[in-house]
Amino acid sequence: MTTNERKTISLLSLSHFFCHVAILTFPAILILLKEKFHVSFATLGIIAGIYLFLFGAGSLPVGFIADKINKNFLLKVYLIGMSLSAFLAALSGNFYIFAVFIILMGLIASIYHPVGLSIMSFVKTDKLRGFAIHGIAGTLGVALSAAFAGFLGYYFGYSAPYLVLGLVFLFIFVYSFFVKIESNKIENIKNRNNTINNINSNNNRNNNSNNNININKINSNSDNNYENYSESKNVNLLTNIKSFFNDFFHRNIVFIFIVEFLNGFVFQGVFSFLPAYTGIKLKNFLFFHNQTVAAGSFYVTIALLVGVLFQYSSTYITKRYKPNRVFSVLVLISGIFILISGLTGGLILFLSILLFSAFDFSINPISNLLISRNAKEYYRSTAYGIFFFAGFGLGSIAAPIGGFIASSFRLSDAFVFYGIIALISFVISIAITNYNVDEAEAI
Repeated sequence: MTTNERKTISLLSLSHFFCHVAILTFPAILILLKEKFHVSFATLGIIAGIYLFLFGAGSLPVGFIADKINKNFLLKVYLIGMSLSAFLAALSGNFYIFAVFIILMGLIASIYHPVGLSIMSFVKTDKLRGFAIHGIAGTLGVALSAAFAGFLGYYFGYSAPYLVLGLVFLFIFVYSFFVKIESNKIENIKNRNNTINNINSNNNRNNNSNNNININKINSNSDNNYENYSESKNVNLLTNIKSFFNDFFHRNIVFIFIVEFLNGFVFQGVFSFLPAYTGIKLKNFLFFHNQTVAAGSFYVTIALLVGVLFQYSSTYITKRYKPNRVFSVLVLISGIFILISGLTGGLILFLSILLFSAFDFSINPISNLLISRNAKEYYRSTAYGIFFFAGFGLGSIAAPIGGFIASSFRLSDAFVFYGIIALISFVISIAITNYNVDEAEAI
């Protein structure tokens, strides 16, 4: 990797790590907030639901916006926005004012994934390794967030984690000015517009439209091999939308989005109930003795750390095998182990949870790579926005569905259900081919 690519990955990895730390600080200090402000768990749950939904759903419009303006600018907006909202939350003495800034933090945090992943996709040297490092940083943020927020909150009060987060994001914001961000060039956006105009003009001719569109062919661009055309006149909104769908969606990327929704569904469902499930089933396992909460927290932390260790391994596997096939196999194996976890207990349950985490987290860098190979450069942010929305936004319905299953039947049945969904995801993933949109355009 070049020096600048290493700096870019460092900047994005820090941003990714603290994105997840910030998002998971609120649930980590829930008890402190309840005692400090004398509010119910129901109220705290509503606040958590709102900001987590915005965290996932906000990535969809951000993705579209990021393809039209400077990604470096949006990254800076994210960093300074997180810093300010964290400071304001820390300084809020009233719960409802505090809640407003927590919700704002969830919305601002939604900027990161479509922007950060899009910037990552333009790393030219060993892209998969870059995605793996970036993914590991995020997973570490998830794994260590409880310890970070719990320690600071316990010893220094509920506001301490947010004060520290405000300072950290401010530091990263300053650091971002010393890193040259490389992403899609402005001429690629122009080419996209010219290409769409060309498609529009062809559609209008085919439909015997009365609009006369003057097409002037100009020099081809070496970056994406598209021919540039002058702007067409009187292109209506519906035609633009149709052109976008024709230019953006293809068979492979649709299957990737579907599989990501199912994988995100499984991930969010499993980790929503894993502390409770392992705490109940393994409260007397290893060195625990009827310590449900402590046991559950311990097993989940270990599972997440195992996921971190194995996440990097996929970079080696894909050097020997096609990434789409590795992707499918990992989805299958992770599904099998989560299915086993719902049917067993004791040592087998413990091992199945660890192995699920190992294989499931190994999927992450490959799925990011598949998006970069299947989305055109000028639609990368849009693609990652839809991708993140599918996994985290739509996937968030897994928790209430799992809760309904657990209430109506048993908690273990929810894990069996998630395992079945993972196997369905595997079947669909088989349809994903080893397609590369850049290579296809070059032919």
